[in-house]
Amino acid sequence: MSDKIRANIFLLSALLTVFILAQGITVYAYWVWTPKTGKWVNPKYAVKGTPDEQMEWALKFYKSEEYKRAVSEFEKLIENYPNSIQAPIAQYYIGLSYEAMEEFYKAFLAYQKSIDKYPYNERFTETIERQYNIGNIFLDGQKAKIMGMKILPALDKAVEILSKVVENEPFGKYADLAQFKVGEAHLKQEFYEDAMIAFQKLIDDYPSSELVEDAKYNIALCTYYVSRDPYYDQNFTDKAIDEYKELIKKTSDTAVHKEANETLTKLREKKAKSAFETAKFYERTKHYRSAIIYYQEIIDNYGDTAVAEEAKAKISDLEGKLANDG
Repeated sequence: MSDKIRANIFLLSALLTVFILAQGITVYAYWVWTPKTGKWVNPKYAVKGTPDEQMEWALKFYKSEEYKRAVSEFEKLIENYPNSIQAPIAQYYIGLSYEAMEEFYKAFLAYQKSIDKYPYNERFTETIERQYNIGNIFLDGQKAKIMGMKILPALDKAVEILSKVVENEPFGKYADLAQFKVGEAHLKQEFYEDAMIAFQKLIDDYPSSELVEDAKYNIALCTYYVSRDPYYDQNFTDKAIDEYKELIKKTSDTAVHKEANETLTKLREKKAKSAFETAKFYERTKHYRSAIIYYQEIIDNYGDTAVAEEAKAKISDLEGKLANDG
């Protein structure tokens, strides 16, 4: 804008003011011209003269539960006074404001911005705790919002947030808890291999954690779930059996011990039935000696399963056929 235009605007404003005063009209100035910025500004929304004043102004809206306006005022403080001691506090309060509005993912992002921009601020540990709690909210079933409506399951957000908690403070109070819950989130999504990796990371990185035994149990559980899927090969069943045997050997928890034994029994039944089906195939194709080998494997390795007695009868029958074929 040229100086001539500015001068004309100023002259018109002055004439208008004189007219209003002459008429005795009471008015309130909503917009004023500021030569410093070269803009018209509404004083009601202008940043205050000092960071302390701006903080006090923003807190006024936060305390009166006008959270959207509070976010706007805290953002102004950060934009206009980025190096002030109030800036990290303002960023933290942005997160608090979004939490109060139940905009939990936005709150997480605000807290992460606080950690990234102000890693040495005095609220660092409290910020990590708030991120951890938000991760739990998503893990427990909070849905993501689109256009203000909660419509999408958000376990992926739980993984993102809890993983960030571990990354932000890998040896902090919540690190092993967050890592364990990353595994739980994958488990809920039925991403069993991702869950196993997450639980194994807890075991490797936090060997003294109280959650190590639970992580081992969940790894065994994941291998069991994977073994039930017909698209995976039987090696997963073998791995699951090994995991449960190891778990039974090491656990001192009676309930876990009982459940592990029950699952191990199911896995052994599965292996026995698989061998039985293979034996029946060789029997149908008249490869009797091969069939006997598989039936014998059931007796030798899975003698306590439901098909073991049937395998014995099959061997007796096939041996008779071989003798007759002589």
